[in-house]
Parts: sequence; C-alpha cells; structure tokens
Amino acid sequence: MRVNCINPGGTRTSMRASAFPTEDPQKLKTPADIMPLYLWLMGDDSRRKTGMTFDAQPGRKPGIAQ
Repeated sequence: MRVNCINPGGTRTSMRASAFPTEDPQKLKTPADIMPLYLWLMGDDSRRKTGMTFDAQPGRKPGIAQ
C-alpha cells in the first residue's frame, strides 16, 4: 500500500475566482497542469514512493516538497 500527499497550491478554478476576485488567475496552474503529477503517483513508475508530500505549486518544479 502507498500513501502520499499532493499539495496542489492555488489552482485556477471558478470556486477560487469567486473566493479571490482580485487575484490574477493567469498566475495559477490549471487542474490540467497538475494532473500529470496525480497520474504519475497512481502509476507503476511511482511504486517505490510512499509517505511523501509532493508540491505542485506555481513557481516550483513539481516534485518532492521541501
């Protein structure tokens, strides 16, 4: 069994736009931008990863949170 966590950070959604109307949405990743990290974690390539937190926030490379 694998247990990991993804910190998606601010993500460009209509709910976030309603909550933060003055925020520039172009500075946020879309759900499609961060989906590859989710898919990778569900796949065989990440089978040796467990107990980790992965960061998908803008301005940072997707990967292990520091």
